[in-house]
This record gives sequence, structure tokens and C-alpha cells, in this order.
Amino acid sequence: MAIYSSQLTFRLPTKAQVELNDTLVKVIHDHHRKSREHLFHLCMIAYGLRTHNLVKAKSGAGGNAQGRVYKPAFKSWYESNNLDDVYGTLPNFTLYAMAGRLLEYVRWQVAEKYIAHLPGSMTALYALSQIVWEQGDKATDASRKLFEKALIEPIQDGSKKNAFIHPHISRKEIDAWRTKHTGKSASKKKVASVAVNDQHTIVIATVKVHEDLFNFAKVSGAKRIGPNLDDVVKLNEKIQSLIDEFNAGKSRFALDSQIEEVKLAYAQAEKPDFGKDILAEEKARRNIVKKQATKRA
Repeated sequence: MAIYSSQLTFRLPTKAQVELNDTLVKVIHDHHRKSREHLFHLCMIAYGLRTHNLVKAKSGAGGNAQGRVYKPAFKSWYESNNLDDVYGTLPNFTLYAMAGRLLEYVRWQVAEKYIAHLPGSMTALYALSQIVWEQGDKATDASRKLFEKALIEPIQDGSKKNAFIHPHISRKEIDAWRTKHTGKSASKKKVASVAVNDQHTIVIATVKVHEDLFNFAKVSGAKRIGPNLDDVVKLNEKIQSLIDEFNAGKSRFALDSQIEEVKLAYAQAEKPDFGKDILAEEKARRNIVKKQATKRA
């Protein structure tokens, strides 16, 4: 009997349950396939919800580059149905939505077969979406070509992973590649409603937030001390609104915001992946037991 083919017990599998046979291989691949499909479904649903529930902010400035915000009715529905248990905070929900937008783009603008080449990590999918939509909701011929180069162009002859984008690529690798090929760090993203030529600008202020923004309890995941993400988002919106007011329709001031990257880092700090640490601890424990057994022998 292969492990967990029907019921998940959370007991250490017996030797018979993890026998090296074709049945176990099928179970492993089935769980992996279902995991990807479930994630992709959540991303596509988030993309649809985001698309149909954004409105122009009354102030003219909002939570994204176009000054759009989520409808109050959507926020209420999201909170009352505890969807933060699934997607996290609304900023984190937006990351899922952008990942869904990328999935749609690959399927209908590139080719269906390349869906299988995409990573099964939401954060990696979001990082890839930043290659196509550098300004959050804007794409150019150059950004599309750059993404397709990463997705299609072979880099390793005869390798199973013969393009830069493959199922196990990490967000860190994507950010480094993007910086190398565009000269733009993932931590610098223009969200100003009126563009200003960087070659003719002077920095007049830098706004910082204390690092306790990312301070969460490791076990419970509860926020300990320091500012919350909502505080940062509201401050960013107020600064943008003030800049819009002083611009008065002209290209005089601009906000070089890193708010999307802060949202992503916040989401990762709020719900970190402890899987690697657990596996490492288990491996270390097994090694100790093995050494002790060897000494007794």
C-alpha cells in the first residue's frame, strides 16, 4: 500500500507504505500535480476578482499605479468570509492576482505548453509577472519579448530545464535575472501617476520604515511590534496623493515607490515556509541516531 493514497494520517509511514514501486511514484506525482492545479486555480480566481472589483479612488490616488482601489463591498465580502485564511492580507491577495494574470498571458499570448514550464510557487510567479508588467499594469513590446526570451530560449542543450524559466526556479533567481537584463532592481518600481525622467531629477526626501515591520512570532505568526502593512500602504497613498496635488497635471514630482516589494516581503515574513528547516532538523536527528547506533555496534 503506497503512502496516503486515500487518507492522510500524519503518522510516520511504514516501510511498506514507502516501498520503491510504481504505485508510490504515481501517488507522489498525483499530489504534486494537484498542488500546482489548486494553486493555479486560486491565482486565476484572484485575478478575476481583482479585475472586476477595482474602482478609481475618489482622491485620484490609490493602491496601484493607476490609482485604483478595491470596492468597499469586495473588502467587506473578503473579510466577512475569512478569505485572509486562504490568501492572506489584501496586498498579498493582489500578488496571487498578478500571478493569475501571468498564467492567462502564457496560455493565450505565448502557448499552452509553456504552462508546464512555469514554477509552482506563487511568489516566483509574481516575480515573473514583474518582467512583463514593469509598472504594475503596463507592458511594452520590450518587456514581453524579454519574458518570452526567458521562457522559451534554450540555455542548456539537452537539459530537461533548457530555458531560464523552469518549474523549480526561485523568486531570488528571477529578481537577479531581471536586474541583469533590465538594469532595474526588483526593489525599485515606479508607481507615480505622472512619469518624470530620472536623468533630470533630484532626490529631495527618503521615507523609511523600521525593520520591525517584518517582525512576526515564528510559531503563531502573530504580529509582535512595530508598524503594520496597512500603515505603510496608507502612508504611501497619502504621499502619492500629495505629489499628484503638487504636480497639478505636470511632470514636476514623482514617487519612486517600493510598496509592491514591501508587500511581498511582508507576506513572506507573515507566513514563512518552515519546511526546509524541518527537513534539515529531521536529517540531523537521523544522522545522530545513525552515529549512536554505529558506536553501539
